[in-house]
Amino acid sequence: MERFRAVAAGLAFLLSTSTAAEARDLLRGSPRSMQRQHGVAVQSGYRFAETPRDAEELLAAGELVEVPGNADYDVSRVSYPYALPEVRLFLERLGRQYREATGSPLVVTSLARPRSQQPANAHELSVHPAGMAVDLRVPRDAASRRWLEDTLVALERRGVLDVTRERRPPHYHVAIFPEAYREYVDERMAAEALERTRNAAAVTAVTASAAGAVAAGANGNARLAATGKASRRPAAWLGPVAVVLAFGLSVASQRLRREPPRRAPRLAGRPDPAALR
Repeated sequence: MERFRAVAAGLAFLLSTSTAAEARDLLRGSPRSMQRQHGVAVQSGYRFAETPRDAEELLAAGELVEVPGNADYDVSRVSYPYALPEVRLFLERLGRQYREATGSPLVVTSLARPRSQQPANAHELSVHPAGMAVDLRVPRDAASRRWLEDTLVALERRGVLDVTRERRPPHYHVAIFPEAYREYVDERMAAEALERTRNAAAVTAVTASAAGAVAAGANGNARLAATGKASRRPAAWLGPVAVVLAFGLSVASQRLRREPPRRAPRLAGRPDPAALR
């Protein structure tokens, strides 16, 4: 048994080590990942903004949407708060989950970025000009950083985005694959709706069971009360019997009053009072 436990612990350690190493490789990024991001943008027919005016036109045409930020994610440092609709959806969902997990808002440092405004070290295949990417600040505390990296890596494994941890300046570059991410969200929302339905059904069943128990108790109390009242109430046959008995006593009393009193027998040696008169 001890040997089995030791082997299991060793396998668990190796698995966690390999998983962590794989996560680091994913966060490191590669030229192939940049090619994939750019290929998705081109195949999807997204237009790349060359200038700030192009970005405004894409916004006016509805190809990009405003990303206003909220209590869950902060865009105050973003020069062009525009992106594809799926990128905004991603930030809304991730921001809410991040804040619930860490207590702090997710900080966004860049969204859509015209090619004329790209930094000097930007990759030539960057999809920021198409509004398909978002840059996130690296959290200062280790727990928040670990949560964010684990979540982003898990989503990359699902094939809905590509994440790279950049060093200059430090940030997470996240490219969203819109169609894949939309399908993923639809699946998640359907699963969440099903879970809510199951929970509601369970609550309804518990409530109905409790109501039935209360009703059964009330009915039992009512039956006990009725039984008590019945035991205290005279039986139905006692009324007529009492009437008959009363009538009989009345008749007997009247008859006794009509009959003369009987004389007592005369004793020897004593005269009869009637004869003395």
